[in-house]
Amino acid sequence: MRRPPRQSRMKNLYRSNRHLNYGDPMTIVVGIKCADGIVISTDTQSEFGRGVSVKRLNATKIYQINEKFAIAGAGMVAHIARAVNLIKLAMREAEEEGNKELSDVMIIDIMEKTLTAAHKRYNLDRARALDDEGELNFWRPILICGGICPCMDGKQDHFLSILHSAGLVEPTLDYCTIGSGAAYAEYVLKNYYYDGIKVSEAIPMAIYAIEEVKQIDPNCGGETRVGVIGDKYRELTRDEIQKITSDLVGVLDNVDKKLIPRILKGEIKRDDITKI
Repeated sequence: MRRPPRQSRMKNLYRSNRHLNYGDPMTIVVGIKCADGIVISTDTQSEFGRGVSVKRLNATKIYQINEKFAIAGAGMVAHIARAVNLIKLAMREAEEEGNKELSDVMIIDIMEKTLTAAHKRYNLDRARALDDEGELNFWRPILICGGICPCMDGKQDHFLSILHSAGLVEPTLDYCTIGSGAAYAEYVLKNYYYDGIKVSEAIPMAIYAIEEVKQIDPNCGGETRVGVIGDKYRELTRDEIQKITSDLVGVLDNVDKKLIPRILKGEIKRDDITKI
C-alpha cells in the first residue's frame, strides 16, 4: 500500500493532537501600578504540554527583561518563555541601535511589532502550512509587563500594560489581572486599591489577591511569587513573602472573616468604623 506524502502525514499528525489544550490561561497574575514603582505577583502552578496536559507547581512565571523591566504570563509555559525571549531580544537590539533609554511609546511599538510577527509565524503561517484553521489559536500567551522608562516628555514614569498575543499592548493606569483567576483577583483589588498607593502597601495587597484566588480557582496553586520594580527589579524572597502573608495578609483576612460579619450583624456601627 502506498504511503501518503510526508506533508499529508504531518497534517494528520497535528490533527490527531487537536484534543490538546494549546494555552488556556490556567494561572493568576496581578500587576499594580504604584506611586513609586510596580508590583507583579503570581501563583506558581503551571501547565506543560507533554502529549497530554501536565500540571507542575513552583514554576517561574515572572521573567526579568533587564534591570528596569519584568514580564509575567498566563498560558503554556513554552509559549510564554518564547514571547518573553523575543521581546527581550527586540528591546536589547533597539537599545544598542539607538544607544539611549527607550521611551514608553518606543517600548509599546517594539512589543506590538514583536508579538504581531510571532502571531503571524505561530498562528497564521502555521495554520496555513498545516491547512488547518483549528491551529489559528495555537500560540496565545497573554502577558503583563511592568517597568520604569521615560515618557516622551523625558520624565520617568511607571509602565504597566497587558500584552495580547495578537499584537496589542493595553496600557493600564492602576492595576491589571490575567489568567483563569483574573475575575476573582479583580474583585479583591477593586476593594483595596487606592490612588497614590506605595509599593510597600501594594505588596501585601497583591499577595492577598493571589492567596484568595488560590482558594477558589482549582487551576491556581503553589507558592506565591512577587517581583518589584523600583530603582531596579528584584524578587522578594520566600521568607519575605511568608512574613508578609503571616502579618499583613493575616490582618486583611481577619477583616473579611471577622470584622465584616460583625458589621452585618449590627455589632459594629458606622461611627465605630470612622473612628479607626
